[in-house]
This record gives sequence, C-alpha cells and structure tokens, in this order.
Amino acid sequence: MLKLRHIIPIIIAIIINFIILFFTTYRSNYEITLIGGLNEASDVVEVDKKSSNSGTYETVYVVSFSHSTLFQNFICKYLNSTTIEEISINSRHFSDYENYKMGEIEHNSSVMNTIISAYNIVSNYDDSINLDYYLESLVVTYYYLDSDYKIGDQIIEVNDVAVKDLYSLNDIDSGWLKEDNAKLKIIRDGKIIYKYINSTNDYIYVYPYFNINYDTLNPSVNIRRGTTNGPSGGLLRSLSLIDDIIDIDLSNGLKISGTGTISSNGKVGAIGGIKQKIYTAILKDVDIFFCPSSNYKEALETYNSINNKKMELYEVNNIEDCLKVLYEKV
Repeated sequence: MLKLRHIIPIIIAIIINFIILFFTTYRSNYEITLIGGLNEASDVVEVDKKSSNSGTYETVYVVSFSHSTLFQNFICKYLNSTTIEEISINSRHFSDYENYKMGEIEHNSSVMNTIISAYNIVSNYDDSINLDYYLESLVVTYYYLDSDYKIGDQIIEVNDVAVKDLYSLNDIDSGWLKEDNAKLKIIRDGKIIYKYINSTNDYIYVYPYFNINYDTLNPSVNIRRGTTNGPSGGLLRSLSLIDDIIDIDLSNGLKISGTGTISSNGKVGAIGGIKQKIYTAILKDVDIFFCPSSNYKEALETYNSINNKKMELYEVNNIEDCLKVLYEKV
C-alpha cells in the first residue's frame, strides 16, 4: 500500500506535468513573427533565356506562428527581433488549412502580377515583348465570421457583368469587395452558385486572377511552385524578371532584396513582418533593400536600431522607383 509520503510526490509530478502540457499545447489568440531567410527571386518565375547578371535578387521571408502556445509567447517576448501580436477578433475563425489556402491564392495572384507588371514595363522599350492576358476572376481570401462565403470562391460576374468587362486592367488590385446588394456569380468546387452582398458581414477581400496566354508570351517563362506562400515577394520577382529580359545588368554585382506586394500596374503594396525582414536582410549581408512606403516608418526605426550595417534602405511606391535607384548604380 502506498503511503502518504509516496502519494504526495506523485500528485505534485502530475500537477507539474499538467501545467507543462497546458503551457506547451494550449493555443492562444496571438501570432508570433520571427526572423526568416532569403530565397532567390527567380525560384518561382524566370525567363526561359535570361540575360547574364552579376548580382542577385532575393526575396525575404519570415517565420510566423498563428495561435501560438503560451510557452512560445513566454520565450519569444524576450527577443528584440520578434513580434507578438494579438490576432484580430475578425480573423480568429480561420482554420490552419484556410490560412494556408489564403497564402496560396495570394502567392498565385502575385506570380501573375509579377509577369504582367514586368512585361508591361519592358514592352515600353522593346517592341518584341508580347503579353496577352485578361482578368478571369476575383478570388476570395477573407470573409467575416458567419458569412456564407468561402476561401477560394471565384467571382466571375458582378450584377450579371463579367469581371473582365467590369474592371480596368490598369487599376485592378487586391482589395475589399463592398458593393452592397450586388449579385455575384461564383465558381465553388467546380459548380456555379450565386451569392449576394447584403450587409457588412458579407464584405469579402479578393485577389485578381488573370488568364495569361503563355503560348504567345514572348519571351517565354518557366514557373515553379517555390517554397513560400503569400504575395510579399512580388516586387523582387518583378525586378528580377525585368533584369532577366533587358540587356543592361541592373544588379551590378549587388545583393538586392526587399519586400512588397506588386499589382499588375507595378504599384508596391504593404506587407507584414517588416521588422523581422529588415533584421533578416542585414544578417544576410544584403546591399540594397526596397521597402513599401506604407511600411517604411517601422522599417526605418528597425534599421536605425541596428549597428554595423552596410545595407542601404529605400522607400518605394512602384517598380519605377526601384529601377531609378538601380539605374543610378549601373
């Protein structure tokens, strides 16, 4: 028979193990963002017969944990390079799979925008460049709790008008669809359905999907899946693609990085994790870093807090801003 002096240590051990299990498995409503690494910008989209460049273009990624555990929060709050933020109450209803699917949709849309933005710029100087495309659909990447929309819904008509006829190719970008009382024709799981936007809870965030004629695209490109999700590598991929096509070596032996979404008209948009991306780029000996204007204040604060750096930080609004910097260094 167990005596009291034997039972007490067992109870204490059980309690300790329960506490450890709770702190290491209970998922909070916080997200942790950590320093990441660099990937070759051409790892996803690359010209079939590209020019020879002496430098490199590298996208920068971060590591993040959505609904982090209490133990992860405790450890990471003491790291200067780490950010812990509460997840918005309007974003807590998404599953891990939905979050992954959002990133995949954003990534695929970004690749399309990369090709379109780069080819449109180069075509202004080279008549041999050919690009045929049209807006095919708007794809849902966010919906409010209790909404009847799903991640991945493809909107092909708004109020009985095809999206390719409704939006200008020069203006289309990701954004909120808030057209009250609008009737939407949607492809979901291969089937046609109809939905309406009747209230604020029906507002959805969408990314444009384009139909690009790759048979007539000149020069042709190779597209690979890559290793990261999301749209933030769009800017650097566009710059890399432009430098692949033109005869001038814009990279000029430099290690060029940065971050920012890219629209089909070359506009650079905001991203997350800028603090960690600045840390990552400096640790990886980047020479030039391009940052969206909307993220520049935080980026500059982080940049100024780090000593012994050679990296130059530039604020940009569009691809032309980046090209101007690179042309000046050639």
